[in-house]
Amino acid sequence: ADQLVKAGGFKVVVACRDPTLGEKAAQELGAQFERLDLASDESIDDFAKRVASKHGRLDILVNNAGLAFKAADPTPFEQQTGPTLKVNFWGTTRLTDALLPLLRASAAQGQGPRLVNVASMAGRLGQVSPELQQRFSSRDLTREVLNGLISKFEQDVAAGRHSQEGWGKSNYGLSKLAVIAYTKIVAREEGDAMRVNACCPGYCDTDMTSHRGSRPPAQGAENAVKLALLPDAGPTGEFWQDLHVSSW
Repeated sequence: ADQLVKAGGFKVVVACRDPTLGEKAAQELGAQFERLDLASDESIDDFAKRVASKHGRLDILVNNAGLAFKAADPTPFEQQTGPTLKVNFWGTTRLTDALLPLLRASAAQGQGPRLVNVASMAGRLGQVSPELQQRFSSRDLTREVLNGLISKFEQDVAAGRHSQEGWGKSNYGLSKLAVIAYTKIVAREEGDAMRVNACCPGYCDTDMTSHRGSRPPAQGAENAVKLALLPDAGPTGEFWQDLHVSSW
């Protein structure tokens, strides 16, 4: 948000669950604040309605919210699955789908909208079986099939058979794999109307990494900002790392 504010020409809205922290950040950045909780369908729907009412269109959407259990968290793996996917995949896709009409409104006005989903190198395809890799990476993959795959992962984890079914051992990794697959679906759906990409910010020094990451947050954010400011002929439907298109 800071880099987009400094780029100029944008009315930047930051959103998070905590209104105290959100208001403070918005004031420091010179942005506007809206409350949003990706774990709540009601919050997502209300947020989309407020943005539509106040602004009428959306030129850039950067989905940066995420949830990751700490490695030392005693919560059993199967109890981490639902909360992780609720925020990282189901919440992110619900929010994006609710805001796509505003991005399309921007396109109709010739603004060249951008959609950026912050994913992770943890979302690599290689974490699942070759059969699942083919399904996730297929250019014929649809929203319905993707949603069905993620639901099946949840069911397989609950039944204790996810390893036998070809899934990996990371809820967070699978959630980010799903976000990358979703990004590619939306890019195919929207065509040249907007640039739609996903990126990995790198291992950053943030609360999520317990400040173990070596990369400053501002440097990690450069990946998302580059995609938010891509030229109209820039790549779409790609996964980026270190400011370049990367293999998935």
